[in-house]
Amino acid sequence: MKIDLKQLLEGATVTLVESENPQGLDLEATGIQISSPIEIKAQVTKLQDTLDIKIALKTEAALQCSRCLNETDIVISKNMRLDYTITTQDTTIDISEDIRQELMLEYPLKPLCSLECKGLCVTCGKNLNEGPCGCKKP
Repeated sequence: MKIDLKQLLEGATVTLVESENPQGLDLEATGIQISSPIEIKAQVTKLQDTLDIKIALKTEAALQCSRCLNETDIVISKNMRLDYTITTQDTTIDISEDIRQELMLEYPLKPLCSLECKGLCVTCGKNLNEGPCGCKKP
């Protein structure tokens, strides 16, 4: 998302809404794939030599449960605030890399399809969410 500084008035807040293609931000990670456009709502305020941006991000991702290995969908949303120092020579500010990094920080370390996920049997590999496996317990 690029912000045109020439169109911002000193002290006024402008709301920008954009839908970003996830492929353009290189958000791929092992086991996680962004499955919908990234909805970005930014409230931008220009104050002398500072650009204050309040951002709300929302997207959906398909991921693999770390216990049962089934694919599940989650919603990733984040509210954040960014401040940029600007000069009179600056004409635009590109916040795409900051958005990319903040979204990746929201990826779950151990994604789960549900908190009650029972995972796989360590002996036969059956998904225990579908019922008991029949293996003898030690």
